[in-house]
Amino acid sequence: MIDNKLSQSFLSMTSDVQTNFELSIVIPTRNEAGNIEPLLTRIQQAMKGISTEVIFVDDSTDKTPEVIKNLQYSYSFQINLITRLPEQRKNGLGGAVVEGFKSAQSPWVCVIDADLQHPPESIPQILSGDASSLGLSRTIISHTFALTTRATFPERLLKITDPLSGFFITRRAALNLDELRPDGFKILLEIMIKNPKLVISEIPIQFGYRHAGESKASVAETIRLFRGLYRLRMTGNLSFMRFLAVGVSGLLVNSVVLAAFTELTGLNYLLSAVLATQASTLWNFGLTESWVFGKRQTERPFIQRLGGFVVINNLLLLLRSPIMTAMVSQWHVHYLVANLFSLFVMTLLRYFVADKWLWNKGGDSRRTQGNNLENINTQIGATK
Repeated sequence: MIDNKLSQSFLSMTSDVQTNFELSIVIPTRNEAGNIEPLLTRIQQAMKGISTEVIFVDDSTDKTPEVIKNLQYSYSFQINLITRLPEQRKNGLGGAVVEGFKSAQSPWVCVIDADLQHPPESIPQILSGDASSLGLSRTIISHTFALTTRATFPERLLKITDPLSGFFITRRAALNLDELRPDGFKILLEIMIKNPKLVISEIPIQFGYRHAGESKASVAETIRLFRGLYRLRMTGNLSFMRFLAVGVSGLLVNSVVLAAFTELTGLNYLLSAVLATQASTLWNFGLTESWVFGKRQTERPFIQRLGGFVVINNLLLLLRSPIMTAMVSQWHVHYLVANLFSLFVMTLLRYFVADKWLWNKGGDSRRTQGNNLENINTQIGATK
């Protein structure tokens, strides 16, 4: 039972409360009234033969809680509702997921979005461990963010296809819930980094279309994501902190050159971004060479480090361009703001390349993980 001091409301919506569930499904909701009934109907079809409880953790300002309550007797599984007060919603949907974990009554917990983009029909497959529709611009941005996240934590996440998935199943006992400090809606990243002993398996899924409501992705949530990456990655890593500092100075150089070519010569902002990239690349390389990795003994000669740094920055420009185009053309963000944002994303990727390849010390140690499905702690539904 939820402590009343938390000012939360907890509603068990079945007359015969059951506690021996095989799976608890946690669904964080925020203004998803139109999605609740079709979601529950599909869950009931998918979970036949599996003892299930569904836990809604709601941050809505619409009629989502009322819709959930009105459907309490329409399904064969137990439905619980946790309603968070406005002051408790500062940690976003990730915090809602943690509240759901704390009230779950089964050994396995599934997290799924309420917008029907995650297929409930895949839950039994993910639970057993057996081995699109976002639109072009969102698909590119989504994969770029996933790549950035893996690059930020290469040893832990490099082989994970979708470390930002909101659709996963994990063993509840494998987590230390008190250590989780979610900020935003990417709770899986927090779980994997804070619980390094988890053994992870991925199951491919087909991403569906949103049925109703609006996407929770926004500039604010994106800022929260990178704030979380910064918080998780910064601890005890001097070279990374210095690399970020160099990256910030490079942002200024890049922005000044970009604005100069765009405003003074009339060039298109994308062409100006190409020229600005060359200027900031040389600036960043000089500081990285002398300050970030200056004392590191590396196997690669200077000319290879310089050439590799120039090449990788121009390759990353190919990833930056669609991000900038989407932000400027579709979201009406100023081109300088879009440029700064895309550069920040690429800074994390560039650090991985610099640390692991260009200024590589050599002789990396590798850990091996068990592959027995019985030992799998977390299964992820990864978008195809």
